[in-house]
Amino acid sequence: MSSFRLCFPRRLDGQNGFAFEYDVPGLGAFTETVIFPDEARFDRLDRSVLAGLVRMAAILIGTSYYKAAPAKLIEPDFALSDAERRLVELAYGPGLGEFYVRNDLPYPPDFTIKAEPRMAQLRTPVIKTEDVRAAVAFGGGKDSHVAASLIKASGADVERVSLILSESVGERLVVMSEAPVTLIRRRIDPRLIELGRSGRALNGHIPITGVNSCLMALYAAAKGLDWVVFANERAASEPTMESNGHPVNHQFSKSLEFEDALRAAFTAINAPVTYFSILRPVSELWTAHYLATAGEAALDIFASCNRNFVFAGPNALPKGKRWCGACAKCVYTAVLLAPFLSVERHEQVFQSKPLHNPENLDFLREIAGLTDAKPWECVGERREVAAAISHLLTDADWAKALLIQAIEPELFSQWAPEDLQQAWAEALDARSEHRMPAPVAELMAAS
Repeated sequence: MSSFRLCFPRRLDGQNGFAFEYDVPGLGAFTETVIFPDEARFDRLDRSVLAGLVRMAAILIGTSYYKAAPAKLIEPDFALSDAERRLVELAYGPGLGEFYVRNDLPYPPDFTIKAEPRMAQLRTPVIKTEDVRAAVAFGGGKDSHVAASLIKASGADVERVSLILSESVGERLVVMSEAPVTLIRRRIDPRLIELGRSGRALNGHIPITGVNSCLMALYAAAKGLDWVVFANERAASEPTMESNGHPVNHQFSKSLEFEDALRAAFTAINAPVTYFSILRPVSELWTAHYLATAGEAALDIFASCNRNFVFAGPNALPKGKRWCGACAKCVYTAVLLAPFLSVERHEQVFQSKPLHNPENLDFLREIAGLTDAKPWECVGERREVAAAISHLLTDADWAKALLIQAIEPELFSQWAPEDLQQAWAEALDARSEHRMPAPVAELMAAS
């Protein structure tokens, strides 16, 4: 049986980083490199901790190469603890769910993990709560800005950190931030890109938040930071669709289930960092409200439109534009912020009027639960979107927006008005299960 092989990562000569090596059946060997800022001093880490962190990074990065030609056997050349084996099961199973479904491959997948067992002692993690230094994941969108603001408000020093695949992406992220951004550079094997473009390798979505989480944890530990913070929201646990009776989630590696798996794997190697998501307990409307009322400085620089990271061709945004105004992410973010902004201010923020454009109606229907599936994007709970639309219908100015008018009859044929009123009433107070340290939980409970 052919197997997908993962090699133990090696340190790069003359560079502050690692090489991650894989062997894909039928396609051969691939090498990805990750370069860290000089402030990451890997020699300061306990050797077993360092080994564990790079193992986890190798597992998650490997999904990019495994999907080129999925194999029935996944074979690391290193032993796995129970927590690490669980990470493989999730990353290569539901973590690649969208990839399998959109490539018409069997889902759930059928694969075997062949690895020697690694003994791990059960440890109680030490969580630092004073004089905290936090690495906060930064992607330029509303969630990133709100997360950084909240962590700062909790009393921690904040370092915004981004994983980039090109210098162009790094430059764009820096422009989207009102504070400095630390860049970790990931270099995908160019042969994988070439094979994907030519159709000789399969392509598709990977559990990218899992990749970024492992690499940020490695960076934070090597720099002596205390917390690794993501802005994964409650809504990330809602599936995008079902396939063969099984949930498929575009955002699976943002889900609470995957967060718990990562935390367990970090604990099993005694990693000196605390990993959590600060937005896990709140609604997307809560986050939008926070940005609109407490994040004025961010409103004119943040962007959630994925076309910000397209730099050539017809899909590239014109200079000075942060929003295309005509995609699911633009419409989704526009709906969330509309209840908290005037029509005029909304147009300034989004550089257009996406909720007045009739061509966006299908996007609005998808995110409001009026179709069988959500779009393959990072969008939130359908009930919450429907509640926001219902609320906009009560606003004299927003009720005139073409999309809001157009969707009203169908909205209330799918959702009971009383249910949407209740969802709106709960949106700014809802608190869900989370894994936050005490100082952050106390801040969020009072916010």
